[in-house]
Amino acid sequence: MAAKEKYPEPTYLECGFDELEHDVIKRELCCYCGNCIAFCPKIDHNENRPKLVDYDPLCGLCYAYCPRSFLDMGFIEKKLFGKARSQDEKLGIYQKAVSSKATGADIQGVAQDGGVVSALLAHALDSGLIDCAVVTTRNDDWRTVPKVVTTVEEIVASAGTKYTISPSITAVQEALDQGFENIGFAGTPCQIQALRKVQTLEEPYQFGQDKIKLLIGLFCMENFEYELLFPGLIKENFGFNPEDVDRFEIQKGMFRVRAGEDVKEVPLAKTNEYLWKGCSSCFDFTAELADVAVGSVGSKNRWSTVLARTDIGAKLYDSALDAKVVEEGTISEKGMALIERLAGDKEKRFFDKTKELEEQGVSVNIKR
Repeated sequence: MAAKEKYPEPTYLECGFDELEHDVIKRELCCYCGNCIAFCPKIDHNENRPKLVDYDPLCGLCYAYCPRSFLDMGFIEKKLFGKARSQDEKLGIYQKAVSSKATGADIQGVAQDGGVVSALLAHALDSGLIDCAVVTTRNDDWRTVPKVVTTVEEIVASAGTKYTISPSITAVQEALDQGFENIGFAGTPCQIQALRKVQTLEEPYQFGQDKIKLLIGLFCMENFEYELLFPGLIKENFGFNPEDVDRFEIQKGMFRVRAGEDVKEVPLAKTNEYLWKGCSSCFDFTAELADVAVGSVGSKNRWSTVLARTDIGAKLYDSALDAKVVEEGTISEKGMALIERLAGDKEKRFFDKTKELEEQGVSVNIKR
């Protein structure tokens, strides 16, 4: 379903896919979130890159909503929280920070860590906050598959981290096309940034963005490109076929792969050649624009760190806690310090990359 105009004229009228390709894709700033693919019917994807597949109407939608063409965090924060983040708020704006884990045995059995993302999505579905959830599943070869799910069983089946880049927002458009009115989404910080641009920019495109009701963000330092990670590290170095892999883990500086009883690992610092290049242009470790942000860092094994940010996120988490869907613990000072250190590391990498690009004459219009 193509977007239709609501306001007189787009800000980026005449900025089409050529500008997006020049300013973002060819400069390897693209995070492959799927925003442009989802909401413009003229754009699809090819070899993990957005691709124009029809004539370009030069409407400006793809350029306006790309999180890497430009991004003003302060503007979005004021729209979302009523204020911009201060320098002291190293993990972004949030109402509460706790350690938590799902109580259900079905989720605990398949969860990557504490199972909180699955538990919150399931509770949001059961409570009527959302009528579907967009999640990232995988096939037998570990290729990511964005999917619209409508049952708790489907949410549980999608649990676990995939660690390869995915245009997950494409399934938001699928949910809109299927007629869902209250859409939940779980994804990485860059995907959350993209959807917040869709929600907050005053642009003349109306395609149902008001139906996106819940955004759950995942802590993320970086992501990998499937075509590099699996042929290189997984198959050539570790000797695993994709279909044999049961689980990936990143713990204590190690990248670990489990396949049955066999476990192989390598220092995370030695996986840089398999990374998605656009990740270096992201500063956001803790999904600062999400309703709720969740990650393993800072909490003990099999628990998750939870940052409830917006009123919607805090209310959902408290409701899940009251319903005994999750149980709660505290985060130690050491745990919070670790989260802040990693967030600072990612921010520094972003500033270093931005400086490097600008010295090459490449403008990066991303305001921290």
